[in-house]
Amino acid sequence: MIKKIGCIGLGVMGAPIAMHLIRAGFDVRGYARRADFFATEGAELIAAGLTPSDTPATLAADVDLIITNVVTGDDVYDVLIGHEHAVCHAAAAHHGLIVMDHSTIAPDKTRQIGQAMYDHGIGWVDAPVSGGGIGAVAGSLVSMLGGYRRDVEAVLPVLSAYTSGHRHIGDMGAGQVAKLCNQIAQVVTIQGVAEAMQFAAIHHADQDAVLDVMMQGFASSKMLELMAPKMIADDYAPGMESRLHAKDLHVAVAAAKQNGQTLPATECVFALLEAIQAKGWNKKDTSILYQHLKNKS
Repeated sequence: MIKKIGCIGLGVMGAPIAMHLIRAGFDVRGYARRADFFATEGAELIAAGLTPSDTPATLAADVDLIITNVVTGDDVYDVLIGHEHAVCHAAAAHHGLIVMDHSTIAPDKTRQIGQAMYDHGIGWVDAPVSGGGIGAVAGSLVSMLGGYRRDVEAVLPVLSAYTSGHRHIGDMGAGQVAKLCNQIAQVVTIQGVAEAMQFAAIHHADQDAVLDVMMQGFASSKMLELMAPKMIADDYAPGMESRLHAKDLHVAVAAAKQNGQTLPATECVFALLEAIQAKGWNKKDTSILYQHLKNKS
């Protein structure tokens, strides 16, 4: 039974998840790569009961499960494998330790890391999540799970502390495949919402009225519900920073090309997101696709 949990990555997603785990009664340890984190943003976690660790290795030596919430595949590799203080070099890491990764990375990369974990006697579950910072705070994330059944079943009670749903998709890497499918459909839809709202504006239609009737028709979607009001209000405060969606689509496009697949709509939206990054809008919400479209018009 998992009682002690180590959290690596305590940002927009990781910090709320750690807080949910503390409130659920788990003994939670944390590692942050930024030296002053626990004296600044992380102070609330310390006050709630989180115990800080100096390195990933010291964290690994004293927990049953490690949850990683970092940005790229290289980041995951770094904290788990890439240096002398990484998780896999924890001499005291006990038999039965599992790593569950909530980052969104390439399926091939997650298989490579997962195999390295197994080579060190550590279990592995790739478990990317959907729901963004809003879902993390609300405890309503959805997780797609890849890995051996015994490891997946071991982490399910932990996931219940901050998710509203989860599904075991298949072996290592399958969770990442499912998450990239989610991102492809999600971000292409956001671009469609931006184009619809701009089309309404150019033709002098009431955007709120258009949105209302669309929500009652076949165009209704979570992205229409969340993004269209932000676009109409020119509110680009981040729910999901555009840089993260750009990173995810880069991973999806690259993985598709490796397998001889083309993703025409995804590639188009990825190019638009790259242009947005070049404008310095990297930390704006992905609804900023609408502003980019307005500027071009």
